[in-house]
Amino acid sequence: MSKDRDAATLRVYAALEQYERALDMAAKHGALLAAELPQARLDGNFAMEVAQDAFAHFFNSLSTIIAARGQVVEGHRHLAVVQRKFKLPVVSIGDKNPPYPPGGIEPALNNIEHLPLQAA
Repeated sequence: MSKDRDAATLRVYAALEQYERALDMAAKHGALLAAELPQARLDGNFAMEVAQDAFAHFFNSLSTIIAARGQVVEGHRHLAVVQRKFKLPVVSIGDKNPPYPPGGIEPALNNIEHLPLQAA
């Protein structure tokens, strides 16, 4: 059972890492769009009311992405409770130095018995 739980823990960690990266990329691209919209209006010499509704929707979508990041942070707190309760391995402590081998998480998942997992 412990090997299964360790493997499940690593799968959740890998999925969470991908999700966090996707959110940050969405935030980055949303911020680039947010910066480009007013510049395009200025460059095109458009009146302020032109595409105002589009501006509002795009800026609100960026706010939603930032709120989603906050939800992920809160999810981390809840996963930490589960990790401690079930004495699951610690796979990350926030410093972004992964505890798995240099080849990445996928090869590590295929060879889980050799991972340097830490006890909580």
